[in-house]
Amino acid sequence: MDIKVTETAKSKLYDMGVSDTVFLRIGVSSGGCSGNTYDAVLDETMSEVDEVYYKDEKLRIVSDKVSSVYLDGLTIDFSNDLIEPGFRLTNANAKGSCGCGSSFSTGEPAPNVDTSFSV
Repeated sequence: MDIKVTETAKSKLYDMGVSDTVFLRIGVSSGGCSGNTYDAVLDETMSEVDEVYYKDEKLRIVSDKVSSVYLDGLTIDFSNDLIEPGFRLTNANAKGSCGCGSSFSTGEPAPNVDTSFSV
């Protein structure tokens, strides 16, 4: 699994509360113009379908096994630009994205499963 997190994104995640007990949960679900959307939330509770797919210092990224196939090649960055500040999730394996950048396509639709995430 190849997930990259920039130093800027790590710093912002630590500011938001990521710690030894709080992790970043990322899921992928069907939706958006291009077919797949990311869901992300800070969480403290692992479920039986969760695995840790990234670990560095205090930062852990957790996902369910179904969503994990879409996380390989993911880069997480944070931008403070004036027009659209926020986290940027860029997947090297995405074959396309919508004009606004909120969804992506891998050539196959995401499974229609409830990932139990909220933004």
